[in-house]
Amino acid sequence: MIHREDLDEVDLEHLIFKATSQVPKGMVTTYGDIARALGDVSASRAVGATLSHNPMPMTVPCHRVVYGDGRVGWYNGHGKGTDIKAGLLTDEGVNVTDGMVKDLEKVRFKDFDIDPILRRLREMQTRCASLVVTDGPDETLDKLVGLDISYDGNDAYASCVILDVESGRTTIRTVKTKVRFPYIPGYLSFREMPAYLRLLDGVERALVLVDGQGRLHPRRFGIASHLGVRTGLRTVGVAKSLLSGQVSNEGDISLEGEVVGRVVLARGRRYYVSVGNNVSLGFASEQVQRFLSDPSTDVLAMAHRAATQARRASGE
Repeated sequence: MIHREDLDEVDLEHLIFKATSQVPKGMVTTYGDIARALGDVSASRAVGATLSHNPMPMTVPCHRVVYGDGRVGWYNGHGKGTDIKAGLLTDEGVNVTDGMVKDLEKVRFKDFDIDPILRRLREMQTRCASLVVTDGPDETLDKLVGLDISYDGNDAYASCVILDVESGRTTIRTVKTKVRFPYIPGYLSFREMPAYLRLLDGVERALVLVDGQGRLHPRRFGIASHLGVRTGLRTVGVAKSLLSGQVSNEGDISLEGEVVGRVVLARGRRYYVSVGNNVSLGFASEQVQRFLSDPSTDVLAMAHRAATQARRASGE
């Protein structure tokens, strides 16, 4: 099991704002520099997305964050504010010409004092991947659960559909949470786990289908595995896109020579299925094929609709 402290909600937005606040007047940094300070340069896009919605531009000087090639980029939203941003930097003594910071390396700030949280989260994923159980028990199903989330900015509307397999009755749960962890490939569980844990409170003896990866993940510990190890439930990753791996002609998906996933077709849709926890890949693939082929038992589609409806209802 994973200790709860490993799953405390990570406020990555706060760390991005904290790093940005450390850039002194008369200097700039880049989105990649902040991402590296956080522990993974792949978070560069997430840094930009977070700063585009900066609610405190006077205390979090996001105008001092530019592209790695020196372009000042946008300010206060997508596709706008370049001239304003260039003007602010010029007023602070930064040489900007035609939207480019001149002599970037002379004014480039990299000496951040922040927690490299993404490095620590990767290490946790790698460490906990060994806890995943991949061989059962493949027993008769009592309950099937589907999980999905719909977003409106930082508001997450999560839905859980619980299907009683014998009777066909469904129970729907929804929850709204605030999300402070922007989307970064490979780190989805730290964005969505808090909401899913609330939805699964009290759920037992169920097979849980998660819209995301299980072992079909660069560190063999996607959200379905994370959730399964955390709760002890049987979980399956059912992704709509391939994060990593190579697909064979037979539909097996391999990572570094190990088969960790399988392509499953259901109602004309392609799903990338992988073990989350406490199931075999064969059993997981069979159940996805069985239940997602029938609209009346497709708990993932139902969860998607419920989450979308909750988001839309909130905006009315």
